[in-house]
Amino acid sequence: MLTLSPTGLISIVVVITDKSGLITNFLIETRMAFNIKPFFDLNKMSTSVFERDMGDDPVFARTPKNGVIILNEKAIKDSSKEELDNTIAHEQVHVNQFKNEVKNPGTGLDYNVGAGKVMFKGKEYDYSVMQEGKGPWEKPAYAAEKKLKK
Repeated sequence: MLTLSPTGLISIVVVITDKSGLITNFLIETRMAFNIKPFFDLNKMSTSVFERDMGDDPVFARTPKNGVIILNEKAIKDSSKEELDNTIAHEQVHVNQFKNEVKNPGTGLDYNVGAGKVMFKGKEYDYSVMQEGKGPWEKPAYAAEKKLKK
C-alpha cells in the first residue's frame, strides 16, 4: 500500500500475513515526496566518534567494521583542529566503504573475510596490507583530507 500524507511524506506499508490472516511482519518505510538538501552531512551524523587510550598504536584513529571512529587520545592530544578534522574526514571514508560493502557486496571494504584477508571492491588483499595502511582503500581517504585543505 502507498500513502501520501498532507505533509508531503510518502509511506510504503508492507503487511505480511499467514494463512489465518494474522500479521507476521509489518514494515513502514517513509520517504519525502520532495528533496530538501540538509545543511549538514547526514553520513557524519550517523557516525559515532570515541576517544580512547590505544596503547602504543601510533595512528591517530582506527575505524572497525562496526562503523565507529576511534580516536587515539594520546595521538590527538597535541594535534591541531585541522589535523583532527583531517583524521575524521579520512576515517569517515572508511566508514562509508564499510557501509557500501554491507549495502552492495563487492563495492566496498570488508576484512576478516577469510584467514587474514581483506576485500576491497571485489578484490582480495592480505590483511597485512591493511595493517600497514597501504591498500587501495586509502587513496579516497587521503583524497578526502586533501579536499578539506582546499
